[in-house]
Amino acid sequence: MRIDVHNHLLPEPYVDLLLEWDTPVGLESKGDRLYMIHQRSGTVSVAEGNQIPVNEGFTDVDARFEWMNQYDVERTLVSVSTPNPIDEAFTPEQSTELIRTINDGFADLQSQHPDRIAGLGMLPLREPEEAVTEVDRIVDDLNLHGIALPTSVNGRKLSRSELVPVFDRIDDTRLTAFVHPHGNVLSDELGADESFFNPLIVFPTETTFQIARLIYDGFFDDHDFDVVLSHMGGALLQLVGRLEQGRDEIDDPASRPDRPIREYLRGFYYDCISFHRPALAADLDTVGIDQFVFGTDFPFDEEDTQVIVSDVEATVESEADLERLMYSNAAELFDI
Repeated sequence: MRIDVHNHLLPEPYVDLLLEWDTPVGLESKGDRLYMIHQRSGTVSVAEGNQIPVNEGFTDVDARFEWMNQYDVERTLVSVSTPNPIDEAFTPEQSTELIRTINDGFADLQSQHPDRIAGLGMLPLREPEEAVTEVDRIVDDLNLHGIALPTSVNGRKLSRSELVPVFDRIDDTRLTAFVHPHGNVLSDELGADESFFNPLIVFPTETTFQIARLIYDGFFDDHDFDVVLSHMGGALLQLVGRLEQGRDEIDDPASRPDRPIREYLRGFYYDCISFHRPALAADLDTVGIDQFVFGTDFPFDEEDTQVIVSDVEATVESEADLERLMYSNAAELFDI
């Protein structure tokens, strides 16, 4: 059996709220189909007019279970990627309302299907005091299994001072965070027919850039909650030598970070979404099997699932190691 930690779902109350609002980021109904409206996201389907169709896996639980049964997935840890509720297209108050709606929706689905769906709550990071309150609600009232964090908040670092109480509270609660990127200023350089570069290049670049900044800021010296990086951590593990060399060349020994870069990268967890077996093998060799978990990015590009499974099975030889990556590492991290 498998636990999928990188899996997206749009709870019904969130869909209803976005359809009710007239905002430049959200959802749009065209005939009998829903489409995601985005600013810094994208799809590889130029034929769809660079819109993201809301496949049935996003909203239809029965369709989700059919896919799970097909690929031997016992549990999906669900989060929202797009439409991004933290986007500046929403007011801070709207953003907070959307995020609470997501969390309530995930809690309802989790209670209805406790053996199949586990929710990852979001935090209204544009309103830090509300975010602290939401951490407590996720733990005490909603019983969600972790949180989904962005790599940055509309381009601003997670290490900024006003967010310290939020991450202190996450430390206290021992919640595991699944970190997922959104677009960044590179997205603004893309032409109208190039939005497919967002998930292909901009997203992993955003993860690489922002996590490296947090390491050098000392964020991971000040906070010790567990972190799972999506898309195999972007290029972080490929750049470990350059990042470490750069730290060694800083003249001030008191500068952050406090430890060698390699130690931080070996402390993170990574999903296995790569589509390049040599890269997967190299990253496994760099940090070890215990730092890897299974993820698919369902229901985006559902046909990719078999490729991801095949890549892992071809790269990981030991049955015991395969079980750890596919199941038990995630079960321990997210208390399943």
